[in-house]
Amino acid sequence: MELEIIERNSNPLLNRQEVHVVIKHDSDSTPKRNQVISSLSKELKAKKDLIIIDYLKNQYGKSETKGYAKIYDTKDSLKLIETEPSLARHKNIDEEPKQEKKAEAVEEKTDEDEENSEEGEANEKN
Repeated sequence: MELEIIERNSNPLLNRQEVHVVIKHDSDSTPKRNQVISSLSKELKAKKDLIIIDYLKNQYGKSETKGYAKIYDTKDSLKLIETEPSLARHKNIDEEPKQEKKAEAVEEKTDEDEENSEEGEANEKN
């Protein structure tokens, strides 16, 4: 994943910097928010909890994603300006991706299904 900053604006009225980025991911899938936030925080030397990803859009057939991020100066200005849904979207940004949780849930269901099928076979024999 290669992150390139196309445009960077300072917005002193809202106490933030606004950044337009292009992410090239030739051999990878579309990057997750937490991956982009960690890359931005390294490149801009900002705290992860002060970065809000507004959108990440990729075009069909291209391995390139365009995005818009806002980096706030303080936690207070972030909470004052950002909406609840936006804050909720970034609430658990350091956790593992949801796909892994789904995979664990599928494994648990298959274990339960095996147990249920064994009980069903026992009931058929009786």
